Amino acid sequence: DIFQEPWVVAVYVLGCISLAWHLLHGFQSAFRTLGVSNSRYVALINTVGVGFSIIVPLVFALMPISMHFGWVN
Repeated sequence: DIFQEPWVVAVYVLGCISLAWHLLHGFQSAFRTLGVSNSRYVALINTVGVGFSIIVPLVFALMPISMHFGWVN
């Protein structure tokens, strides 16, 4: 019932956008902290990090959006 309110869905989606921004930095930073930052793997880590930081928040944002529009019960 809570996701029937448009403002709740908007706040949730904004939170997911914030999560994407956080993951964009955090994914790459985690590998640097572990010492995996040589020139051979940096491009791969950056690419996977961007994909991860888009896919995970998008999946989380689809839950309230699909409930709001009645795509799922």
